[in-house]
Amino acid sequence: MTWTQINTATPVLNTPDFEAVFGGPSGNAIPLNSFGHPKHFEFVALKGMRFEVVDQIGTYILQIRSPSYSDEPLYVDRRFCQPVDEAAPPSLNLSAQAILERMETRVGAAYVWGGNWADGVPEMLLYYPPRSPLDQRTQTLWTLQGLDCSGLLYEATHGATPRNTSHLLRFGRTVLQTEPLQVLDMILYPGHVLFVRDQTTIIESKSPFGVRICSFEKRWNDICDLCRGDANVGASFTIRRFLEQKKPTSQTLPNAAKIFPFSEGNSQLRFKYFHQGT
Repeated sequence: MTWTQINTATPVLNTPDFEAVFGGPSGNAIPLNSFGHPKHFEFVALKGMRFEVVDQIGTYILQIRSPSYSDEPLYVDRRFCQPVDEAAPPSLNLSAQAILERMETRVGAAYVWGGNWADGVPEMLLYYPPRSPLDQRTQTLWTLQGLDCSGLLYEATHGATPRNTSHLLRFGRTVLQTEPLQVLDMILYPGHVLFVRDQTTIIESKSPFGVRICSFEKRWNDICDLCRGDANVGASFTIRRFLEQKKPTSQTLPNAAKIFPFSEGNSQLRFKYFHQGT
């Protein structure tokens, strides 16, 4: 078994054709999906991460495996890597407050689908140079200089937490309606995650705003609006906790049910939340 270690942050794609992703026929485009997000970006592998090498394709591209992320083929540019002898899984040894403080330093960062390294990967402009100068948004995508919703947490924990929201739905345990919320509790609904910041606010990375701090009230109203338009949102809403507070903090947070009032008008939302498994 062959392993590779990431020397500096690098994009992980779902296709080996990096030239088509960074440039394409026009030489200046990033292929987007119907939502306007890069269709071939998966995540950014961070410095020190290790992956099993499945194959080498051409001069520069490695096919890698990352079972904790996906069983589908994944690809990196080997110019960002070096061979190593064994795996080294990341470990989570930070407090919730320390992780939150890291996340807060990213307020104002752009939203980039597949982004989990706000500083970006400027080397992509060198290895895959555009044919002509890029507009600001395309350059941000080209260098993955931003964060998506789960990428905000992934960067702050240096890859020790699941990379996408579907896996975060099974990460940690459900927070009961009678429990006080804690810093970094995850508020999840299909395709998105928000994080408890303090008594009245959350932090998130959301398209098109990027990383921002918002009030519970505003976001709860937003979620209720989504529920009225899409029953699947209400049916999958949950709050989960992956770090337990070992000692009380200086701030007392309210119970989950006080922040998120599960009224009769939100019966579908209430049902899934109260019955979400651990």
